[in-house]
Amino acid sequence: MRTFELQDNDLAFDTDRNIVFIEGEKEITQSLERLFTTDAGEWFLNPNHGLEYAKIRGKYTTNEQMQMAVIKAGLQEARVREIAGIEIEKDTNKRIIDITFICRIDTGAEIRVPFSF
Repeated sequence: MRTFELQDNDLAFDTDRNIVFIEGEKEITQSLERLFTTDAGEWFLNPNHGLEYAKIRGKYTTNEQMQMAVIKAGLQEARVREIAGIEIEKDTNKRIIDITFICRIDTGAEIRVPFSF
């Protein structure tokens, strides 16, 4: 698959002001990043697309609930074949959660997708 590269939530351009395209592992990584940064129900054309933010941001959410929400979102990407791991780091002072989704895709390559709340 081939798509537009996104940088800072906007289209990426090269030095000649041409739109940059990506494919392969980089495109799958970007697809997963878009999944994890979209709240489920936010996109009216597909209300199931994305990550259930309420399962991540809740005051009393457990790591297991967070992992299940991330797995559910990650498996929306058809090219993900296996979840290799999910790393969760909480900084309660700064109120930040860093999550890294690690998976194997249909080519056998391993992809790491970090994101934060």
